[in-house]
Amino acid sequence: MAELYLKHSLYERAVHWVMAVSVVLLVLSGLNIRFPGLIPWGFGTMNSARFVHFVSMYALIFAWFAYTVHLVFDEFKTEVIGADDIKGLPNMIRYYFFLSGRHREYPRYNPLQKLSYNIVWVMVLVQVVTGAGMYWPTRTMGLASYVGGLMALRVLHDFMTYIFISYTIVHVYLVFSSDIRDFWAMINGYRYR
Repeated sequence: MAELYLKHSLYERAVHWVMAVSVVLLVLSGLNIRFPGLIPWGFGTMNSARFVHFVSMYALIFAWFAYTVHLVFDEFKTEVIGADDIKGLPNMIRYYFFLSGRHREYPRYNPLQKLSYNIVWVMVLVQVVTGAGMYWPTRTMGLASYVGGLMALRVLHDFMTYIFISYTIVHVYLVFSSDIRDFWAMINGYRYR
């Protein structure tokens, strides 16, 4: 008989879904700010889009800090990529590109998941810093000059947005193309072995 175990705590699930909703709202509101009128439904005015963008930004920052605390104090070994994980990356890449039919079972996250989640951690930090640089240009002039000026800062922020969009598409695809039990584990926390 299959064993039921807790894969994601309520804390982890709450942080995940706050981050997920925040990123979606940040992308939609950000695109509406960058290209006014692109998304006519939902925002109405530029002020509404900016309000949604800022509320979502603070929610994402809060979730990012909550995830960081959890990572450092609870799950460092299981969520941060290490030397053993790097050795397992080629096998996971072959599996995801349909060059291999099987992969080793991992207790929480496979090496490619760990790598991508660690990269997302850095991406959130870059988005927050570049966004702050655009919102407070006089207070963060050193940052803007470091990357080549305000326009370069904006281009980097926009580029990272497109990376987030791409990551989200791939993430959702991989969630639904692999074992559906992993999706349900992010909803109710539990998974069968």
